[in-house]
Amino acid sequence: MQQTKIDVHHHIFPAQYVNALEEAGVEDAYGVAWPKWTVETSLKKMKENGIKIAMLSISTPGIYFHKFDFPTGFSENLARLTNEIIAEAKEQYPDRFGGFATIPLLNPIAALDELSYALDTLKLDGVCLLTNYKGKYLGDIFFEPFFEALNRRKVVVFIHPTDPGFDFDFELGLPNALVEAPFDTTRAVANMMFNGVLDRYTDIKFILSHGGGTIPYIAWRLAGIEYGQNGKRTPVFRALYDYLINREPTKGLNHLRKMYYDTTHVSGSHAVKTLQSFAGPDHLVFGTDLCISKLAPITTKNLESDGDFTEEEFRKMSYANCLELFPAMQKHYA
Repeated sequence: MQQTKIDVHHHIFPAQYVNALEEAGVEDAYGVAWPKWTVETSLKKMKENGIKIAMLSISTPGIYFHKFDFPTGFSENLARLTNEIIAEAKEQYPDRFGGFATIPLLNPIAALDELSYALDTLKLDGVCLLTNYKGKYLGDIFFEPFFEALNRRKVVVFIHPTDPGFDFDFELGLPNALVEAPFDTTRAVANMMFNGVLDRYTDIKFILSHGGGTIPYIAWRLAGIEYGQNGKRTPVFRALYDYLINREPTKGLNHLRKMYYDTTHVSGSHAVKTLQSFAGPDHLVFGTDLCISKLAPITTKNLESDGDFTEEEFRKMSYANCLELFPAMQKHYA
């Protein structure tokens, strides 16, 4: 199989990371047992799925967990550890790996320090943010200084879901990965729109996991949040123009369409075509959920047949759109 794809959704589970969390009492990720992982694991799975470059990241729970209060410095040290492991893999295989930094976002000073270290010293390619941090969603004013820094640096931000905030039912009896993953991505984006984050920080490039959760399906409805933001007067004339003249919530939809949507776990012609129709050919990027998803080989194989891709559209989704997001990788496709 020809290896050309760039996988933006590729998780690692280093033994040091897993051991640290298990010692703290965390035994799984999103209700799924920790997989065994090494760099060789990724390289093998990349070959099997036609992946040239994998953007490495740490999955949920990241470095925080709803049910546990970790010792002082635990999360900060774990972020540094995982970022250095990703940087080491990238240095060892510069034409095979990129990486998203883990950020100790609940410590505002450490978060900014780690952002600088990860981007300037380790030369990682962006950051991975979870949808919420112990119930604080990404639009929370608490995170404002960090988003200001992201915007100033024009950072690529990969948003990955985690367990929902405390107001949601944890007793459904099934892993949150099955249902809550797409919903929490939608909650996070709705929260950012409601609190004006997408208006203020237009230079951040967002990639949304799992096809944006439910966003492509409910985008029209979700976009209406733009006209009723937290603490702001309704922009009456803009709302009237958009709804009555354009017959759609144009300003809100523009925010959503500016984001990038990965193809992870998007399968079936109904789902793939919905995502294609909403995101458009220039804002689709390839993702797998390796090295945790056992279904990745199936959904990867299904992508081409489930969608109405032209050859050029498939090329854009597979890797070309990522070369726009990560220009440093263009040399590997010369």
